[in-house]
Amino acid sequence: MLVKCALIVFLVLQSAPVFAEEQPAFSRALAAYEQRDLDKALEYAREAVRKNPGHVDAQILLGELCYLRQDLTGAREAWQKALQLAPGRTDVRERLKRLQQESSVEQSLARSDTRPFVLRFADGQIPIDLGSLRLMLRDTYRKVGQQLDYFPEHTITVILYPEADFEKVKSLSHPVGGLYDGKIRLPLKPGRMTGGRLERILWHEYTHALVHDLGKGRCPLWLNEGIAQVQEARVQPVDVTLFRTAWKQKQLPAWDSLWNATEYQAASMAVNYQTSYVIAQYLVKRWGWSELVGLLQKLGQGYPMSDALKAQYKEEPAVIEQEWRSWLRRNPP
Repeated sequence: MLVKCALIVFLVLQSAPVFAEEQPAFSRALAAYEQRDLDKALEYAREAVRKNPGHVDAQILLGELCYLRQDLTGAREAWQKALQLAPGRTDVRERLKRLQQESSVEQSLARSDTRPFVLRFADGQIPIDLGSLRLMLRDTYRKVGQQLDYFPEHTITVILYPEADFEKVKSLSHPVGGLYDGKIRLPLKPGRMTGGRLERILWHEYTHALVHDLGKGRCPLWLNEGIAQVQEARVQPVDVTLFRTAWKQKQLPAWDSLWNATEYQAASMAVNYQTSYVIAQYLVKRWGWSELVGLLQKLGQGYPMSDALKAQYKEEPAVIEQEWRSWLRRNPP
């Protein structure tokens, strides 16, 4: 399940133009970060803070880049420096607070890297042996990447927590099977986390990571969830019981209401979740994965969702939605 994971990006973007001439290294760092060339971004961010240690946004970006590489000490130092320079930055204060919670939970976790993944896990609690887990990660990277035609080279951290520790670090109030917030976080549920379940959730959350990169963090929440479920369904079927009931009762949410949602609402979450899957499934079946990737890229370029749909699929969004509803009548869920 997805939560917002680009908060720091947007905060930095707000002040980037001010420093464009004064701090070209920061501008290059920010551009590389948006393109998900995180190694280059880290190099330029370090250069930016070396040349101007008082550059608050450069310190924030440096902290974010260290954090994504699982360098929690480096992230803490950069964010503490940013907070010293700008004590009013409550966003940075919150990042540090969360970092402290994560550090206390993760300090006892084992580590094993298999490029591009940094794997942290509770030793002795994973449902399969470490070799099989590393193979599963490489398989996920290859198979999900093939359909989205994207194979990131930057580090992606995957953390498998004991269930109680996962509850301490997740930022959502409702139950989730996994989480992507810049890192993939999975709970190890005793007696319930089999190898097949782990693979299904991993495919889902890894898809969120790729969608985030391709759409530059601008993909609507429910389209993002739908795409992740289409990939998940390649491992295990996705339940559409609630969608089927809503469809028969003519109570399906309008596409616009899905694209404009910015958070999970408990009352509509289950139906929206299944509806988003069926929509994404339709887009893939009708136009294919390459066109869906093109849609994500247009979103990444800043197109609003309605404009991105029209530009990519050459039809008005309302027409596409109506054709989808006609498709449902021909292909009952």
